[in-house]
Amino acid sequence: MAQHRDNARESILTAFQELLVETRGSGASLDEVAKRAGVTKGGLLYHFGSRKVLEAALIDRLEDLTVPEFERMRTAPGGAASYYVELAEYLNTPLDRATIAVGVLARHDDRARDAVKTLRQRNFEILNDDLGDPVLARAAMLIADGMYYDATTIGEPFEPELDVPAFLQRMREARPGR
Repeated sequence: MAQHRDNARESILTAFQELLVETRGSGASLDEVAKRAGVTKGGLLYHFGSRKVLEAALIDRLEDLTVPEFERMRTAPGGAASYYVELAEYLNTPLDRATIAVGVLARHDDRARDAVKTLRQRNFEILNDDLGDPVLARAAMLIADGMYYDATTIGEPFEPELDVPAFLQRMREARPGR
């Protein structure tokens, strides 16, 4: 019975997440979430007592997904910057979908906004630790943002492919005082 409850809870949470992503929030009413999840509205409210509780669970999901991702980034053989930039091409992963959905919530929810800011800040800190330079860390984030934008809008990364480690090395070497 507990397994069924967990499955229903995950189905509801995933339905909410996907409706937020697909409709940018406009079609993510509790009625639509219940319909998408294949439960009654009463069943939804049994698992999540209110929309606020459902939103909090989605933010928790994002936070849970980021913990192992930060560790993979920190210990990546090619370095955190290369790993981070490569993530820009991993569309529709659980982390990607949760990040987008929480980003939609961030427009009106302070905890969601704080979760997104914390995610970005933690990525920056790991990149800065790896690169030893906040300017390069920010540059790596902007490169990844641009690649993600290309992948989501035109379906492919910008050509020619960027050798991120070589690019960052060139940036390090070009800095005055080095």
